Amino acid sequence: MATSAERMRNLRARRAAGIEPGAGTPLRDAGELLGPAVEETIAALQLGAEDAGVAALARRVAGSIDGAQSPVAALRALGPLFLKILVALDGRRARGKPAPDGLDWLGDMRKRRAMRHGSL
Repeated sequence: MATSAERMRNLRARRAAGIEPGAGTPLRDAGELLGPAVEETIAALQLGAEDAGVAALARRVAGSIDGAQSPVAALRALGPLFLKILVALDGRRARGKPAPDGLDWLGDMRKRRAMRHGSL
């Protein structure tokens, strides 16, 4: 278990890296924020109550990235986790529910490739 001094040192390092929110977090253009995009995606996926935990985690990570002093550093640190969460959300949708229009990116790419190579 980390001591109080170690936890404070880690907190200072995260703040210095711009991952933790701090005083005076600058305003950003709404188009740069991940939170609204995550909300729109969750609504479009029509997830059930059993998926609420994964959806909440996606919202939380997006909020952490959006609220960081340096979104680039936060995305670098949290991006792999965020991607895994988004893949999990898509996998939950794929449990038998058809993809809403425009959200089946992988299926669309497969169709385009098949058309290009003449297999369709």
